[in-house]
Amino acid sequence: MIGNQIKKYRMQKGLTQEDLGNMVGVTTQAVSKWERGGSPDAELLPKIANALGITINMLYEQTQVCSLEDSLVDEIVGMGRREGFDKLFSFVWKTTLGFSGLDSAKKGFADDGRAPGELREKNGYHYYARASFDDGMINAKMDSDFRYCFFMPEPENGYAEYFADNEKIAETFSVLAEKDVLKILFYMYTRINLPVSLSQIAANVDIDIGRTEELMERLCNINLACCMPIETENGEMKSYTYYNETVMLPMLCSAKEVRDKKVMHWGIWFDRNIPLF
Repeated sequence: MIGNQIKKYRMQKGLTQEDLGNMVGVTTQAVSKWERGGSPDAELLPKIANALGITINMLYEQTQVCSLEDSLVDEIVGMGRREGFDKLFSFVWKTTLGFSGLDSAKKGFADDGRAPGELREKNGYHYYARASFDDGMINAKMDSDFRYCFFMPEPENGYAEYFADNEKIAETFSVLAEKDVLKILFYMYTRINLPVSLSQIAANVDIDIGRTEELMERLCNINLACCMPIETENGEMKSYTYYNETVMLPMLCSAKEVRDKKVMHWGIWFDRNIPLF
């Protein structure tokens, strides 16, 4: 019975009925009702499982799941996207601790990996976790106000083959290094998949229209923008659409990370024995 499971795991975690109710957003009486034989609403199950540190399957006494992946999906189903992102980030952080190979590692760090906000405000440091092994690497920004994670298993033949085309990579960086390109990119990212005319771009970034066209063409050449001519009563006019934000934003984060001077490692593990390239 689900009520028995709730009571069992609540007591194992050292929570009172009031504690659990506050964590889930219900009254103490509601928790008591569940434990006396009632059933919580289905939409509350992910929150209850999360508060108790278990899976939804375990609430139904299904302690065996097909795989770790299935268990994680089971946890996230029914959550809002924000809550789901938080759950995934916490999972990756704990996975990073596991890769350290040290059972004691997690005792020295916050449960979900976030550096407390007041700590950042007090000393101005940015907090990161890094792990690098022969089998792959993990890099995560752990600030409470801005977090991300980069997880990459090592390719079978290493990284060098994948990055062999140095000229194209260099061209991408050369375009991004052009003066005013970032101003254009940041403006284009305010548009949601809508074509924008060249004159509108130039006016909003306060750059000469000829220079704007030159930079937009260069962005098209590296596949960060797409030019779409449209017919108007005054003839053909160029418009541009910007895309690949899921590629560009991590690149910007990495560039900022390289330049951050006040950096504190919330967790760091290096055990690499073979060259990176």
